Amino acid sequence: MISIRSVRFNLTLWYLAVLTSGMALFGTGTWLMLRHRLLANGGQELERQISAVELFLSREARGNDLPAVREEAREYSSGLPDGQGLRLWDSNGRLLLEIRGASGRNLRLQKQLVIRGNPVVVELSLPSEDVYLTLSTLEWIMLGLLPLVLGIAVTGGLWLAQRALKPVGSLTHDARSINAADFTARLSVPATRDELQELAEAWNELLARIEEAVRCVTRFTADAAHELRTPVTVIRTAAELALRHPRSLESHRQTLEAIRKETEQMTELIEQLLLLARGDAGQWQFQFDSVFADAVLRHLQKTISSMAESKNIQVDWIVPDQPAIIRADESALRRLVMILADNALKFTPAGGRIGVRMIASESECAIEVSDTGSGIRSGDLPHVFERFYRADPARTPGTGIGLGLAIARTIVEAHHGRIEAFSAVETGTTFRVVFPTILSCPVPVEHTQA
Repeated sequence: MISIRSVRFNLTLWYLAVLTSGMALFGTGTWLMLRHRLLANGGQELERQISAVELFLSREARGNDLPAVREEAREYSSGLPDGQGLRLWDSNGRLLLEIRGASGRNLRLQKQLVIRGNPVVVELSLPSEDVYLTLSTLEWIMLGLLPLVLGIAVTGGLWLAQRALKPVGSLTHDARSINAADFTARLSVPATRDELQELAEAWNELLARIEEAVRCVTRFTADAAHELRTPVTVIRTAAELALRHPRSLESHRQTLEAIRKETEQMTELIEQLLLLARGDAGQWQFQFDSVFADAVLRHLQKTISSMAESKNIQVDWIVPDQPAIIRADESALRRLVMILADNALKFTPAGGRIGVRMIASESECAIEVSDTGSGIRSGDLPHVFERFYRADPARTPGTGIGLGLAIARTIVEAHHGRIEAFSAVETGTTFRVVFPTILSCPVPVEHTQA
């Protein structure tokens, strides 16, 4: 049974309504045009006959008076076809001659003539029953064919609608078969080369994005749980050992110090997770303003240099004196530079070098942070901005929890910029951040690859 709210029913209903309206307009127009044409032909025939009457009376009348004209008109009427009528009046409106035509509907035409100096009015009548019979026949033919045509149209419309919407039923069935436990399923794409195929392809693209998002969330949750489990285990173990046997004050102090360090790591991890969660939810509120990027870098120079000095690492600092103004949140920009610098320091051995430089042009401001560490393998490079990702297991100990670059990417994307990584094994790594500039020095932006 077809639901009256179904697309199939509504398509058929609209098709039927449009077809009925079209046929009604076409039939009415055809009837009116045919009627006009038939009546016009009858009128032309009467015009021709009246002209013939005028010519006949003018030539054949045996006198110039009205009686002679009347007698000649009577003679002429004897040759008229059956059903036609003729009437003749003088100029005073007195009826001189009347030959009655067929009863019923007739076409009539009057015309004032001057016959041998006598003004008269001639009227000819022509039966029109054949005209209206033809019109009536056409009416019944159209009215009789209308239900048949509409019946065929409804059947054909339902069939066409069912055939056109059959892929929609398949898509609906496939969509309902997809559940939250398995996002790998996809909709079957009909080879129709129309909007339904585009819709199925768009849904499959959406499902692919949802699958990737679910995987990211699942992986993120598992990684966060793993990272939190380690410090919690350390804290619990230390506390249990401290409570198990009497210990010296110094031993308790060492235990509390270990607990404090693990708590600091947990606090850092939780703060970073909150930052990323707020960024994903669009709740990380940035205070955008015109910021001098060169001034921000110079302000951080002392801090970064002190961090590098403590690890016996040299810093190459290249920041031009010309101003470079960008639209940014200054605190977020500082955090971004510190993340990149801290990342470079973590993976640069003692005696190595890191570089911080800024290159600006009329349209872009680039900040590059490079190191002379062991580099990143080409297979790992596309994943370095993923959360909890650490490229080289050998470098994992003491290198953080793998959220810094993810936060950096979140900051850059919020500023409508881009962040890139270039690296070669045993050579080093360069992270490059590019922002649109408001005002900068006229120095072309170079593309640096490690």
